This record gives sequence, C-alpha cells and structure tokens, in this order.
Amino acid sequence: MEAWFDTARAVPSGRPRTYCFAHAGGRAQAFVEWQEALAEVTALVAVTPPERTGIDTVCDQAAELIAAQRTEPFLLFGHSLGALIAFEVGRRLDDRPAHLIASGCVAPSLHPTPRMVEVAGLDGQGLTDALAVYGGLRPEILADPELQEFILPDVRADFRMVAEYLYRPAAALPFGVSLVNGMDDPLVRSEDLADWSRECIGEPETYWSEGGHFYFEQHPEAVTEVIRRAAEALPVELI
Repeated sequence: MEAWFDTARAVPSGRPRTYCFAHAGGRAQAFVEWQEALAEVTALVAVTPPERTGIDTVCDQAAELIAAQRTEPFLLFGHSLGALIAFEVGRRLDDRPAHLIASGCVAPSLHPTPRMVEVAGLDGQGLTDALAVYGGLRPEILADPELQEFILPDVRADFRMVAEYLYRPAAALPFGVSLVNGMDDPLVRSEDLADWSRECIGEPETYWSEGGHFYFEQHPEAVTEVIRRAAEALPVELI
C-alpha cells in the first residue's frame, strides 16, 4: 500500500483526505506540495500506481485500496489523465467519495480524443514536440535527449492508457463534481465540458483560470480554492 499512497510529512489529523491523480508522465506528489495551503481543511494524498498497466486495472486497484483505507467521506482530484482515472475510481466507489475535482479533462464520453490517440502513437522527437506544445515537459528535459530517453517511455505508456480507454455509460455519480481548466488549454474547449453534466446528479461547477493545460503551475490557487470549498462543504458530522 505504501507504494500507492504518499502524503506530506505532517498530515493534519481529523481532516478528510483528498486523493490526487497525476497527468500522463506526471507525479501526483507534486500536488502534495499544496498541503500547506490546505492544512486546515484536508490532507492531500498522492496516488501513484507502482506499474503502468491498463487503465481499468489501475482504476480497479486504486478504488480497492482507497476503500480499504478509509471509511469517512473523501475527495478525489485529478488532472488530465488523472482526472479520467479519478472519475472512474469514483464510479467504482459509488457514494463514498464526497466530491470529484476534474482538471484539464474533457467529458469522459469524449475519450479518447483523436489527438490523444495520435500522440499515443508518437515516439522520439515527435512525442517530444507534441508534449512541448502543451507545456508537458520542463525546459531542462526538452534540452536534454538523455533525459527524454529516460522519461518518454512512461509518458507514452500513460498516453496509451488513455488511447485504450473504453467509455461505458453508467449511473450518474451521486456526489458533486467541479471542473477546473485553463482558458488557453489547446486540449479542452468549453464545448468539450458539456457532457460532464451527464456524469453527475447535479450540474457540475465549472471554473476557468488563466493559463494553458498546466495552468496550475502559475496559478495553484485555481485548484486549491476549489478543493478548499469542496472540503469545507462537507457536513461537520461526516468529518
């Protein structure tokens, strides 16, 4: 279980947990760095599968481990691929999560997008160039072919998980959903979010931030404030 979950050194006691899932090639531990800003309301937990297997397997295992770990309500947060995984984990956990915050992610029924399928088939410089458009690689990686050889296989494996995703219609999520996106994100347009309303019992809350696909690198508050509101909205007796 330790391989799957990682928290800040000082996790607040008596706080609901927010399980965080990363984008393709990303590290969910980066989200745990927001812990100080949210210490009063929630404990952030990075979810990191030890192996890059099929998306259904990852979602099944994550849901099983989260269910075994917690009994009280909790939150789910994910960015891009991580949002899709968080959505599927929420489906598997039925009514136990209290809220889903999906960042940088079109409606699940639109996955995989043609662009995601295209990127999943790229390799080498083609994959590097594609990721550079979205801001998915740090400058030091773009400038170092050896670092690219080390990192790109995991990125490609994650994109292939998205490309192999099979959306299955199911009952609407019986808890709240918030959508957070960058206004200049080339992967997510406002019309791509409309079908999220089919996935939850209430109309999802939608938030837009300055920036592109990785808007939260410059504006982490765009996410942390949404997480804060969701955590503070939990009934006191449930925490």
